[in-house]
Amino acid sequence: MKIRAMAGVLAAFLFFSCDQSPIFYAIYQEVEPKDPRVKGNPTNMVELDEIMYVASRFGKYVHRYGNGEWISPIASPGGRNIMELETDGKSLYALAGDPLGKTEVYVKKDDDAWDPIRFDASGVIQTICGAGDANGGYLFASTEEGLFSYQTGGEEFSSESLLPDLPKEDIVKGAARLDGMYYVAIVNKGIYTFDGASLSAEPVDGTAGKPIVGIRVAGNRIVAVSRYPSDGAGSLFYGDSSGFTEVNKGVAFSGAMGIWRNPDNPTQSLLLVGIQSQTYSTVNGYREILLGDDGSLDVNSLGLRTPGDSSEVSTVSSADRYTSTMGLRVATALYQAPDNTLFASTMKNGLWSYRRDVWNAEE
Repeated sequence: MKIRAMAGVLAAFLFFSCDQSPIFYAIYQEVEPKDPRVKGNPTNMVELDEIMYVASRFGKYVHRYGNGEWISPIASPGGRNIMELETDGKSLYALAGDPLGKTEVYVKKDDDAWDPIRFDASGVIQTICGAGDANGGYLFASTEEGLFSYQTGGEEFSSESLLPDLPKEDIVKGAARLDGMYYVAIVNKGIYTFDGASLSAEPVDGTAGKPIVGIRVAGNRIVAVSRYPSDGAGSLFYGDSSGFTEVNKGVAFSGAMGIWRNPDNPTQSLLLVGIQSQTYSTVNGYREILLGDDGSLDVNSLGLRTPGDSSEVSTVSSADRYTSTMGLRVATALYQAPDNTLFASTMKNGLWSYRRDVWNAEE
């Protein structure tokens, strides 16, 4: 009887030990959450002269990060609520005001004050997107009356719409420039080209009617992502003005896109794409796509890799720790700062960063 009892206790011990080990490991991977410096749903992150700018939507300050530290913030234009931050490559712009009333676009001056940019067309500006380089470029704004453009150094937005009669849900979601041509993504419309004078009459082949939610340059191609709200599916697009190829990836993309370069090996880089699950709260965050040595997209290798899973190169050192932290959050913007710190704006958990091998809110 004693031997039988001891055997039972030993068996129970082994059973519960084996059964509980994944739980103990999960607890080990947990990270104590921090209170974010930039709260709520932060804007896009914008870099100018090696300074990163970001703001809380509906907040009244623009936060600045440079040389590896946070510096004094800038007050919003006239104390108004900030909705978006953007750049044309040369200047910083803020969309501020009341989305249910009046919104205006402002450009930051050298003394950190703001000047409004005249907008004479009717309708509330819903969002802005820009593209260009250090010499400038264009800013695009969408209202229910259409799509309007603004060129660096100008006094006002175009008075006539480039693309009339946009339903309120068909807003501009991104802009990029490649070989002198601007590409403008409109949700549920597709990707249009803009040559500085006029918008293409139709979307570029392969994008018409697609719910594009993000766009950027990767090497010698434009890359874009889509999200179908009805079933949570999404696709990756790549191409140029001659046409785009669509690759169904079976995941819904959030629209966040960024380029990450390995600080230890500059020839290694990744395209980061945010994902957003409609079913599982644990399938969010972002995925990695390995780029070529020259930063170009390898169309024969477009696999979405979970951060930390690859033995080649990754933004993180541990897939499990990533999954229990950033993998639970919806990333709305992704950006690698000049000091190589990787940042992510989240949908409702503030600004996050990857420091000391851990994703957490940026204090």
